[in-house]
Amino acid sequence: MKIIHISSIYCHPAFSGAELHIKELSEGLVSRGHEVTVLTANVHSPNDLSSGISGKLSDIDVINGVKVVRFPLDGGLLGSVLKSCLHIRGGCRSLNLIFGKDAIELLTTRPLLVDLISYLARAQGDIVAVIGWDRSPAYYTYLARKLKRFTFVGIPLFHIADTWSQSTIYKRMLAACDAVLANTLHEADFIKERTKTRVEVGGVGVHPRLFECRNGGEIRARHRLGGLPVVGFVGRQTAGKGVLKLLDAMRIVWKWNDEVRLVLAGPRPSQHYHKAKAVIEGFTQFERERIVRIYDFPESDKASIFDAFDVFVLPSIEESFGIAYLEAWICRKPVIGARIGSTQCVINEGVDGLLVDPNDPQDIARAIIELLSDSNKRERMGRSGYAKTIAHFTWDKVTDKVEELYLELLAAKEAGRH
Repeated sequence: MKIIHISSIYCHPAFSGAELHIKELSEGLVSRGHEVTVLTANVHSPNDLSSGISGKLSDIDVINGVKVVRFPLDGGLLGSVLKSCLHIRGGCRSLNLIFGKDAIELLTTRPLLVDLISYLARAQGDIVAVIGWDRSPAYYTYLARKLKRFTFVGIPLFHIADTWSQSTIYKRMLAACDAVLANTLHEADFIKERTKTRVEVGGVGVHPRLFECRNGGEIRARHRLGGLPVVGFVGRQTAGKGVLKLLDAMRIVWKWNDEVRLVLAGPRPSQHYHKAKAVIEGFTQFERERIVRIYDFPESDKASIFDAFDVFVLPSIEESFGIAYLEAWICRKPVIGARIGSTQCVINEGVDGLLVDPNDPQDIARAIIELLSDSNKRERMGRSGYAKTIAHFTWDKVTDKVEELYLELLAAKEAGRH
């Protein structure tokens, strides 16, 4: 098959769940003999995307067998025309008439990959799939589908708790798809309420082999954690990911046991996401000394960082799935997540983790204390999470599902020609 994948960002290493998702699908399909091209913005990182900083990378690359085609971040000449329309008298009204009021915000959200439309009009792909519908490339793909008939697969990654997911534009975009891949049953139900299009649950995964060589003891030694109880968080340190409520919860945990340490690991917060840093700076010296921050760690350290935790906590309301739960489970660690629809489809409460009210630090602290107080429960939950991950959530198994869907769609297309 000739497959075209579209993503706002395609960086190595991947910075977010969506990037990792499309990277693993693309490389997995290439390893099975398919031809995969990824269309994306010319940026180095999500921070550069938000700031409008071009990556100045080559227009075309081949990375691990995947052809990567990069477009100007701000849409080049067509992007300039589009932005000009927003500022001239009557321009916004004209765009509303052409595209519809509900499409304008999505149409003008960076990256403005307007050139996707002409590229897709010329391309000869068997499958065109676009991931991450909170940004404009998904809408430009939808517009291209109006101009040219191609087999269109949506991978929206709806964060159902976020307002962007509720936009009425998605009903039209979903209806234009030949199939939609959801991450969880919860997301699938959300999509089915809005379209009659075929919906399949693909999920996400991990590569177990990448977690076989891990050494949590080395991480503990490096950061002077010794044999202390360790609560871990891995991800972007934003309010939506739950880090602020976790910090509040830790003040309660420290009253119970002041030996507990909190490890915050992930990308260094940018100027756009500095609230966690401000909160920590407002802590007492006693509290600050109990927080270890590991920024921009190499991918080779990830398994060992998870291995160093006693409990992994991600009370996020922004997950369409939450790959980090799988990464904790593959290291046989119990997890704590938010009691929201998507996470409830991932964590089996009481079996492989606990669910909490993401807005209640008392409830988060209660769950942390419950697990830190019972090593047998932690071990049992960690084993259950590991078994579930191996059985259902490896990238090989996820790629199996996606490849099967793509082949079925291609067969239906070929049958329709005869």
